[in-house]
Amino acid sequence: MNHHTHPVPGAGIQMQLLTEPGDLAAEKVQQLLFKPVRRTNPGATVTLARQHEALFHLIVLDESLNWFRHLHPELRPDGSYQVNIAFPAGGNYLLYADYQPEGGPALVDKMQLRVAGNPQHAAVGTSEKLTAITGNLSVALDLTTPLHTGTASLLPFRIDREGTPLKATALSPYLGAIAHLILIHQADKDFLHIHPEAGSEVPVIAHTLFKKPGTYRMWIQFNTDEILHTADFAFDVKAGPASPTLHHHGHH
Repeated sequence: MNHHTHPVPGAGIQMQLLTEPGDLAAEKVQQLLFKPVRRTNPGATVTLARQHEALFHLIVLDESLNWFRHLHPELRPDGSYQVNIAFPAGGNYLLYADYQPEGGPALVDKMQLRVAGNPQHAAVGTSEKLTAITGNLSVALDLTTPLHTGTASLLPFRIDREGTPLKATALSPYLGAIAHLILIHQADKDFLHIHPEAGSEVPVIAHTLFKKPGTYRMWIQFNTDEILHTADFAFDVKAGPASPTLHHHGHH
């Protein structure tokens, strides 16, 4: 069985995809099964801690970084986790398993998956997309200065409903935070999951530190009026002053 998993060095635990990749086809509901495994004792059950109201966050993207899903696989009695998903087209997909073993650090395992079916010829992502429409809302990433590596970066989000700016109070928590941000480095597919905070000038503001320059794809998810909204962006981060002592982790 080929699991296509890149283990996190030293963590001792990795998420395995139990579903045989050869069984997956596009445009119909498929079942994916996962199991967290301790490499020194593969038969032992690994218990996961709940983080942001879920035991397991699964981010699924197509290779072009245009199709995005944030799912929460459910624990089964045998210790595996199950989720149902319908892939829109054949091709390569990226899966990011975001979870935290009890008593251990938060982990992100990246897996690659091949899905049979007709491919989708998606447009190549641009280097900049700072506005998005979701339902009757327009969302803007309001960058006042260019983003650079090595210095703390602010990502402020304006949200308008038919021309009227929303305040943070118009948003209700989603998975224990005012919003969730998923960022993927377009070239090497590195993953970053950020939990922003409510702002006074803008409804949502995130703080982060970019480790490497390049184009990033980003999705913000938030709740308003009991509706979950997802808006996507793309932006460039330029190389800042060299700072080799900086460490960057997948969770903030």
